Amino acid sequence: MNQEGSQYIDPSRRSLYGKEGGQFWIGKIVAYADQEEQLDDGFGWRYKVRILGDNSNTDQIEDSYLSYATVLLPTTAGTGAAFKLRSVRLSQGDMVFGVRGGGTAAPKFIIGALPRTRKTTNSSGKFGTPKGFYGSLKENKTLSGEFNEQIGPETPGVTPLPPKTYNKSNKDDSSEKLSQLGYDRNQDGVIDDAEKKLKPPITAVDKRFDKGESITTGQLKHILLFPDRGKDEVKNYQIYAKDAIEQAIVQNLLPKDIANKMIKSIQRNDYKSALLIGFPPPTPTTE
Repeated sequence: MNQEGSQYIDPSRRSLYGKEGGQFWIGKIVAYADQEEQLDDGFGWRYKVRILGDNSNTDQIEDSYLSYATVLLPTTAGTGAAFKLRSVRLSQGDMVFGVRGGGTAAPKFIIGALPRTRKTTNSSGKFGTPKGFYGSLKENKTLSGEFNEQIGPETPGVTPLPPKTYNKSNKDDSSEKLSQLGYDRNQDGVIDDAEKKLKPPITAVDKRFDKGESITTGQLKHILLFPDRGKDEVKNYQIYAKDAIEQAIVQNLLPKDIANKMIKSIQRNDYKSALLIGFPPPTPTTE
């Protein structure tokens, strides 16, 4: 049994965990560069912590030689059983609060964190506060700063209003958006057809396709499915169907190699094969 494990179950030890010498502590998570082996291939949720009182700005202990503290999760985070889990959201430079028992060599547990404030400044040194961004996690302009307090970070370019001060006098002018729908904000009456205007028009599958116009998948399927019906209206149905397929290529409805195979089938008057090539039925599945 290793020394850490004996702290919990060896009844002959005066340092039996929780029996004697229980202590609270506050410390700072060191830079991730000094604990990459845990980040890359570690187990559990652990962080190397420089503890106030045990360590100082002037001691000779490098961050890479500090011991790990294990994170205790709340019951709402889950243990991973039945895939119930939430990630720990601690970062390098965070101040954390924890507990240990059985002397300074006892295992340490992180049970909380002190949130960063707007006055938190980034700094170097053994108790410095580096930015939380590391590795592939890059800083961007999403928020105005790295802090978490009652007045949280702002989104650049947005001026939020407290709920009690938001009213019709300071809300955004909706005139432009209403005019795009064909409404006049100064016009009296109730708007009762907004859903109809917002819903895009649907092209009927049997609508005649003219070369140069856009085409829908439904129209193309209809052309290939009912060639006999269309031959009464179109002089050269092969050219008509070929033009429809070529328009589908332009609109990225069909890949070019598939479309070419469809056109070859049409040249043999085999519209059914062309339809199956372009739109094969789904593969049947069994339970």
